[in-house]
Amino acid sequence: MVILIPFNMTMGMLGVIAAFAIAYNLASSYKMSAMSSALTSAIIFMLTAAPAGYYALADGSVASMMKTTYLGSQGLFTAIVVAIVTVEVTRFCLSHHLTIRLPESVPPFISETFSLIIPGVLNTIIFFGGNLLIQAYDPTMTLPALIEFVLGKPLGGLCNTWPGAIALCIISSLFWCCGLHGTMILMPFTTAIGMQVATRNMELVAAGKDIIFQPAMFGDAGNLLGGAGNTFSFVLLCLLLAHSKQLKAFGKATIIPSFCRISEPVLYGAPIAFNPILMIPFIVGTLLSNALYTICCMTGLITPIYLQVAGTFPIFINSFIKCLDFRIIIFEIVLIAILAVVWYPFFKIYDSQLGTKEKMKEEEIDSNNIEESIA
Repeated sequence: MVILIPFNMTMGMLGVIAAFAIAYNLASSYKMSAMSSALTSAIIFMLTAAPAGYYALADGSVASMMKTTYLGSQGLFTAIVVAIVTVEVTRFCLSHHLTIRLPESVPPFISETFSLIIPGVLNTIIFFGGNLLIQAYDPTMTLPALIEFVLGKPLGGLCNTWPGAIALCIISSLFWCCGLHGTMILMPFTTAIGMQVATRNMELVAAGKDIIFQPAMFGDAGNLLGGAGNTFSFVLLCLLLAHSKQLKAFGKATIIPSFCRISEPVLYGAPIAFNPILMIPFIVGTLLSNALYTICCMTGLITPIYLQVAGTFPIFINSFIKCLDFRIIIFEIVLIAILAVVWYPFFKIYDSQLGTKEKMKEEEIDSNNIEESIA
């Protein structure tokens, strides 16, 4: 169990980290003391999610302990609520002068400390008092459990069911096709559930058990090859088979970013956004990638992605370090070929259209040059 200590003190403390980070950034946006707000949020979260209690041991001694259930990913919803509410309560108190005000001669750091006493007491009453009231009504229920039920169940139904996961995949693709960052728009709805699923799977692997593939993991293959929409196959077609000058230049310019899974040059450079011809394979290719990935994972052909590794890594390296299974590299090679077939007819149509436009433009330029020569 010693080997699990680093995991427990990192992923197992995800809720605490989230409470601190969200409050810090929200307070910064309000031009408030970010560090004080973040510390207040983290303390209130600990008080709410893992209040210490005294427990009698078998030998008759008494030990102070706290439950860690909601300190990790399971407490993310509570962390979000605590961070937002504590900052907003503090902001309200400061803006309405509901604080302890000291003379100007007092050093600023002391004045700031006293000014946060009343907001801190109010936050404690809201969350710790709320927890006590809930437990007085139902001893088996806690405030984090209630928040998880109220927020987690609806989002779980949206993100962690097959209809919901497929719908989110399509919606994200449509956002990209409209020039919007589909992943970032949906992130507030999907991140908490995704982190919970990933953390549970990491716990299963640590315990020597098999990963459980859940619907929330359906979209994990939608950005393996070239970023959003798996556009690497399209870039390869442009680089190797394009006849139009525009797509030839486009293929040369975007092959390296695409290999590094940076999709924006492709989405806005081809462009795919607002381009009816390329929008079709973009959406179909994303759905097909996720469907094939799901089938391969559920049949045991490849290990699902379960490790949360921050950063943008090149194709093949990215997927391997997130599942530690060499078979996923073979899957990606096969998927590149399959997606090339999906993209090819639409690539040919678009390439032909661009070639025709370029030819007409050249003829128009030649005609103008001839007229100028005669004149």
